[in-house]
Amino acid sequence: MTQGKSPLLKLIFILIFIGLTFISISSLTEANNTIGDKFFYLKKQIFWIIISFITFYITSKINLKIVKKLAFLLYFFSIICLVLVLIPGFSNQALGASRWLNLGLFSFQPSELLKLTSIIYFASLFSIDSKRNFINLVIYLTIPFILIILEPNLSTAILISAIVISMFYLSGGKIVPLFLLCLTLVTLSLGLIYISPYRRARLDTLVNPTKTTQSTSYHSNQIILSLSSGGIFGKGFANSDQKYRFLPKISTDSILAIIGEETGFVGISLILIIYISLITYLIKLASSITDDPFLALIISGTTCWITYQSLINIAAIASIIPLTGVPLPFISYGGSSLFTLMIAIGLVRNIEKKHPLLIYSNNETVRKKNYHHRHSSYSRPRANSPTSSRPKK
Repeated sequence: MTQGKSPLLKLIFILIFIGLTFISISSLTEANNTIGDKFFYLKKQIFWIIISFITFYITSKINLKIVKKLAFLLYFFSIICLVLVLIPGFSNQALGASRWLNLGLFSFQPSELLKLTSIIYFASLFSIDSKRNFINLVIYLTIPFILIILEPNLSTAILISAIVISMFYLSGGKIVPLFLLCLTLVTLSLGLIYISPYRRARLDTLVNPTKTTQSTSYHSNQIILSLSSGGIFGKGFANSDQKYRFLPKISTDSILAIIGEETGFVGISLILIIYISLITYLIKLASSITDDPFLALIISGTTCWITYQSLINIAAIASIIPLTGVPLPFISYGGSSLFTLMIAIGLVRNIEKKHPLLIYSNNETVRKKNYHHRHSSYSRPRANSPTSSRPKK
């Protein structure tokens, strides 16, 4: 029986390297004009990469039973941070939003921390039959949803809700209440867009790009221009014209547009292939774990996080949805996002090391025994299966 090598770390390293490379060449002008130090963003990103790998190493070694015991405390701590960020004096404001907690030497975004702690807490909650119910889902999801909306940060609130709802579904939650909850969230989100001038302006820009004012459609128009000018093979590495003065928020919201301009359709396609490979592998890993619902849901939640956040960023860059401030995982500039993502990947690696043969075994008998965790004895039963007749909790 032989084992293959896990592609997890290789794929993560490639994405981080791509991000650091394009941050190093695209942020120089922006950093020099806004801060006076053209290497400012690059140095900060390197700092966060080092810190993130340290935390990755720690969480890849930590006792997962301790993580499960601390799940609620971690979730509660992130809620406290969300409250503090709304109190003047504790937060840094930018463009009318209070999303960053001021920690002196650096700022941290509590909503990024909540993505991580929500996955840990709800994995713990939904892995217990008696606590896997719709009421707990609504109660513990509504509190952070409201706090993030007050920042305001609608896109992140929707993203976290989508992750948690997906985890509830994968753990065996009932579909009808979930459908009603999703319908409620969509209606509420549309209402928040309608009553908010800047959100409505973004939506108008998406629907009627030629009829909106230059000020409201400028960012999206420049992104489309960057992507279209890249063509099939791009203008060449470091040859972007848009990064010098035309495209705002280069290192965070717009970095994929710069990558598209310099590497073209081919470069964007390669990045998409890397993301698809990573997500596919995580799905297989989660599907192979049938003995512990908490561990399976940790991986499932992390998979949803990377998948949904990537889709939101890519869709915004492609003008499929209105522009948001959601970063591209592992590639965009931002310490909070990378730091929390690497903690989650550390937990996944921790779980992966304890289940190596479930994926890499050449023994067909071993592989056949490992169905997706939704089909295991603790999760949603399949129709006409022996577990489908078990009594309802």
